[in-house]
Amino acid sequence: MMKSGSNTFVRLCLASASFYALTFSSLSNAQLVQNITIGNPKALALGNAVTADPPGIDSIHFNPAGLAKIRGRQSQVKLLAAHITYDAKIGARHLDINSDPDSDAPTLSESYENIAGEPYPADPIENSKSYTSDPILMLPGSGMTSTPVLLVPFGGFAIQDPDHNYVFGSAVYSPQAIGYERDADDPGSFQGQRLAITRITYLSPSVGFKFGKHFYVGGSVGLSWQGFGIETKIRAPETTIAFLKNFTTTLNNAGIDQLQSIGPYDTVGTVVVEMEDSLSLSYNLGFIWEPNHWFALGAVYQSASKSELKGDYKMEYTDEWMKMTNSLEPFGGVLALLNGGFPLNAEQVEEGKVEMEYTVPAHFAIGTSTKLFPDLKVNIDLKYTDYKEWDYLDLQFDNGIDFLTISDLIYSIPQSQGDGDNADPDLMRIKRDYNSVWSWAFGVEYDVNDYFTLRFGYEPRKSVVPSNRVDLLAPIAGADLYTFGFEYFLDQYSQLQFGFGWLNSEFDAPAGSSESANSVQPGRVVYNPYAYLDIESETNAYIFALSYDSKF
Repeated sequence: MMKSGSNTFVRLCLASASFYALTFSSLSNAQLVQNITIGNPKALALGNAVTADPPGIDSIHFNPAGLAKIRGRQSQVKLLAAHITYDAKIGARHLDINSDPDSDAPTLSESYENIAGEPYPADPIENSKSYTSDPILMLPGSGMTSTPVLLVPFGGFAIQDPDHNYVFGSAVYSPQAIGYERDADDPGSFQGQRLAITRITYLSPSVGFKFGKHFYVGGSVGLSWQGFGIETKIRAPETTIAFLKNFTTTLNNAGIDQLQSIGPYDTVGTVVVEMEDSLSLSYNLGFIWEPNHWFALGAVYQSASKSELKGDYKMEYTDEWMKMTNSLEPFGGVLALLNGGFPLNAEQVEEGKVEMEYTVPAHFAIGTSTKLFPDLKVNIDLKYTDYKEWDYLDLQFDNGIDFLTISDLIYSIPQSQGDGDNADPDLMRIKRDYNSVWSWAFGVEYDVNDYFTLRFGYEPRKSVVPSNRVDLLAPIAGADLYTFGFEYFLDQYSQLQFGFGWLNSEFDAPAGSSESANSVQPGRVVYNPYAYLDIESETNAYIFALSYDSKF
């Protein structure tokens, strides 16, 4: 029993340490909001199928070659609004699932009752529901900021130089802007009580050229601020923790209280991380070929963008966790020898500086725009995003942290029980298994008359997150985006555009199916707050975009 308890303790500390796996699951939100938070009504209404038919000043993002089509001087102001709901159901618990399907060993509930003489502890969040629609944003100088509604203004301009046949422009926009806030007692708060990811491109010098009668090229450089923030509660329902808890209770009853343990469903603590990078660079390159008035072919490459995020972290442990840590303090010297000289801090609050390199993956799109009739146009795009480049993501701390110090002992656990060398006392390395994906987008535009145009779009978005990595921090899998909108010319100098989109994403993760949420594998190096529980999730995003374009 002592040997089992020791391994259990290591696994517990590992699980608590690896809450940072939560952090990186959230980066898949970038796929959820890709192109949407630009706030361009035309692109939104056409399901983002605009590579060969880019939208005016926002060609800077979608395909800078489109700038070359602008005549004279033009400005744009626009407004983006969104309402996003996150629903989840924590279902029944299945203690009869064995991590080894071919094993004849007793189930967890049978083993525990045989040893402890009582039923396995009840999970307080079994058969519960999680819901939020409260938005927050990560903002420069303010960190994670609650806001009653997600409503953001943007704008840009473009100026033609007729003497040299090029158009120069710049715009302010947000390639990423997503965030939510859950109640503290929401069962989803163990995978994100607050989360906010924001990228603001505050300067984007761009140029588009026309060559001959049929060919356009363009390029843009983006200077962006990148922010990332998360607050989450932590629990570590490692299956053998219940055995260790029962064992220490037996020792305490016998008057031996040197070793303490938390229960499998006790809260370990709460962590807050906020990081930012004030200058993150990227570039876009594109072309459009229009051999005649009814057909266009376009392509764009959006470069990967690396951000050197720096900021602060704060980890506040519960009293239950501190009792366990304090009981291990006499062994701190031994742990220091095993972990490169890092002793246990045994402090209820640990805080300091943290750094992380965060990459927005490269994106490529190719598309066509075809006028089937003089008043009916169809756009089709094929897109690729390179999320597979995320092999490992590292968090570097400025000092040793207790849960990482102990987690370093995971080296002694076989590779089959975890992900191997994943942590040092001041470093957390998270292995990701994201997919690079190809996806389609479709748009239809119908000219009702010379002043009014209707638009419709559909974009089936493939998930970058494999089914064995879904979780409630980034509650997305595959998604469908349905859109419509219109354009109305107020006069020969100005126009009004509107776009609306509804994005729906659902997943069903039966107990044991996700290594990032409800695994039944002991010792997994993945934060696993919903072990043995079924999970269902549905995310709905309602996006509104309005713009006013005018010549000056």
